[in-house]
Amino acid sequence: MNFTARKAVFVTGALYIGCFQWIYVEYLSPAFGYMGFEFNSPSPGYLALAWLLSLLPCLWIPIELTRPSQLAYWVLYISVFIPSMFVPLYAEMEPAPEIAVLMLVLFLAFLIVGCSYLVPLWRTNPVRISSRTLWRILGLVFAGLALWMIVVFRNHLQIVSFADVYDLRDAANDAAEGSAVNFAFMILTGAINPLFMAYGLFCRRRGLFLCGAAGQLLVYSVGGTKGSILSILFIPAMYLLLRIRRVPFGALFSGACLALLAASAAIFLATGKDPGVLLSVALFVLIGRTLAMGGLLTAQYYDFFQRNPLTYWSHIKVVNWFVHYPYQYPVGQELGLNYAGTVSLDATTHFFATDGIEAAGLPGLLLIAVFCALVFWVLDSAAERHDPRLAALITTYAAYNLANISIFTSLLSGGLGLLILFLYLLEPVAVERKQLSPAKPSRTSTGPTPPRWAMPRRTGLALDPSPGA
Repeated sequence: MNFTARKAVFVTGALYIGCFQWIYVEYLSPAFGYMGFEFNSPSPGYLALAWLLSLLPCLWIPIELTRPSQLAYWVLYISVFIPSMFVPLYAEMEPAPEIAVLMLVLFLAFLIVGCSYLVPLWRTNPVRISSRTLWRILGLVFAGLALWMIVVFRNHLQIVSFADVYDLRDAANDAAEGSAVNFAFMILTGAINPLFMAYGLFCRRRGLFLCGAAGQLLVYSVGGTKGSILSILFIPAMYLLLRIRRVPFGALFSGACLALLAASAAIFLATGKDPGVLLSVALFVLIGRTLAMGGLLTAQYYDFFQRNPLTYWSHIKVVNWFVHYPYQYPVGQELGLNYAGTVSLDATTHFFATDGIEAAGLPGLLLIAVFCALVFWVLDSAAERHDPRLAALITTYAAYNLANISIFTSLLSGGLGLLILFLYLLEPVAVERKQLSPAKPSRTSTGPTPPRWAMPRRTGLALDPSPGA
């Protein structure tokens, strides 16, 4: 074990938790308490429990990136697990002893997901399909789906501010009615566009990256999905992090998250705690929407399903053929109606809440954790032949989705299932695998040469033989 890196992760984790607490109390609660970010000071004992449970994963969370799912595990830790240890205590929708039970069960669920890294990977023997053929198919599918969307939404394409995305979505829903174009929307957003951007960055194929970015821009101009437009920024940001190889990934990722949160706090202080409209929106998107909302929705889902019927996974298609769904609206809208008074707010969130608490209460948290561990193992097995940095970059958007939607939605319509298939079929880029498995010889592609637009150039991250970039 790299003790220095583990110590760095522990220290940055503690600093991140402290910074998160401060910015919640000083910024989120005063400015957005009406949204549910209330502050009720918990007793020191419960606060100490939150600190203890938040820091314990730093003792086992992976610090070296050897499997792509480890990126998703880190994203869940930062944006779901830590907020869920503190925000329910501050919001105090349930008595503190019950919240403590929730915290302990969620801690056990997070530990179960991490146990997937103890299971040896399945060494796959993929279907033989040439890279040239596969990339041509992907290119044709991309062009066909993009053209389909342009034809259906030709009168509704527009780039709007985040404040106007809901109007754009309503217009898109009306235009798409009866066309089945949502399939194109979902496949492009969650699978093909992220694949093109990640592969283009990793292999220094600018045209491929621009195709993926243009595809995400098209998706945003149609449906106003904030994740699609933000992916044009956070996938390159992840690429830059993955280029730094002298620092273990865990220490690097936790340090980057700490720096981002600390910079936000510094900006807030520099404005005299009055950031103004535009800066306040930017801060809320980062702090409230991305880093704290998962904790608030954990509290709301737990509170709501303490008093209302569980779904027993009837919110999933096919399951609802056999199990009665007990609500008029999708659960996200039911929560919006309950806590905000309107069904126009869809409070969809991470799978621990939607597929765990919502489905079967606290036992559901443990069951969905086992399923998530299985999904992580399948993903890692499908990507076993690839450089883990490339596979992690390809699944960056899927990791974001896991922290925001049902794991079943992520697999079926969010693109994760297709990305697992693509990783299974893609021939590995010729890279140095030294950091992944020093004792094993590198296995490079012997198949036909892929088309020129999908081939890596002989410079950059993928072919850099040095230990640091």
